[in-house]
Amino acid sequence: MMLDVSLENELKAIRSKSRKSTPGPGQESDATILRRILTTDGRHTQLNHLDADRLYTIDEIRKLCISYRLRFLDASRFANEIPKEAFDEIRKIQQSENIVLEGFKIIAPASMFHLIQKDKDPMLFLDLGQGWYYLIHRWGRDLKIWRKWLVYPLRSFETFLATLLTLALIGALLPSDSLMKGPYDTSALPIRVIFFFYLVIALSGLGALYGYSRMKDFSDKLWNSKYTL
Repeated sequence: MMLDVSLENELKAIRSKSRKSTPGPGQESDATILRRILTTDGRHTQLNHLDADRLYTIDEIRKLCISYRLRFLDASRFANEIPKEAFDEIRKIQQSENIVLEGFKIIAPASMFHLIQKDKDPMLFLDLGQGWYYLIHRWGRDLKIWRKWLVYPLRSFETFLATLLTLALIGALLPSDSLMKGPYDTSALPIRVIFFFYLVIALSGLGALYGYSRMKDFSDKLWNSKYTL
């Protein structure tokens, strides 16, 4: 009857039981990962094996958000569903790095942080610290190509003013000379100048009343704001 005990075998048995009861980073369930996505605001993770094509700086993200009027916020504020493919990618990275990922951010239109809309294009990022972010997964359909130009006036006060002056100039130049000149006018230029400033004032009022008041603020102020105003 053998009474000897192999400490190595005992240690292996303890390790086996421990790892079965406590899943490793690459074995976590979707629910476990989702809870961490929703509760690790303000944290970040260091990765050793980085795909350079997925690495972005905060300045690059800021420019994208301003151009397309998007928000870059903590994932805990996201109101839409995160797809299974995103969880699979997180598990894949965790298994490769043998760590637990923390500190998630999402790029999406402001409405997706409050309403469920399937025709948008969210992007899930991992905060690496020091202004660097790692793209985990993107899903949904692409944004319409004209969105960038439709929201151009709302990027900043400068783009709003440039758009307003351009529209006023086009409006002042479009009418023919015969339409602009009166019976005693020798040139349409003075009338066009007056009409230009009239359009500037009119468009400024319309922009303030129907545009700015509805959109609340410019994109360069809102891109990372957690507030609706």
